[in-house]
Amino acid sequence: MKERFLNVLKWFFIILGVLFLMQILLVAGAFIGLSSFAKADINTIGSKSPKIKDIQPIINYVEDYQMQNGRYPEKVEKVKVKKGLDYKYEISKNANCYTITTKKEKENLTSQYQHCKVSSENSNSSSESYIEYNN
Repeated sequence: MKERFLNVLKWFFIILGVLFLMQILLVAGAFIGLSSFAKADINTIGSKSPKIKDIQPIINYVEDYQMQNGRYPEKVEKVKVKKGLDYKYEISKNANCYTITTKKEKENLTSQYQHCKVSSENSNSSSESYIEYNN
């Protein structure tokens, strides 16, 4: 009887130790997972970003036009940009977004900047995106 009690006690402590070890592994995994979110590389574009420095005159013109007229312009003309930079300006069908696609003559790099702004009586929403890719 005493031997059986010791055997049950032994297995109880073995199971307790295994469960404790599993708990430590789960907690460590949770900390590692949460720390990976803290290291996420999310870059904001913002008006001072060096990536959009070349097209900043176009963006300034379009935003000023929108503030004065309440809509984005259909065409962008006579805006001075860096030499060797070809750009194409497009406006969305609903006139809430505009896209500026640029291509540098000497590089094989195309970039695309998009800005959307939706305003209603009770809310305002604004978003920007910037993409670069090789041809």
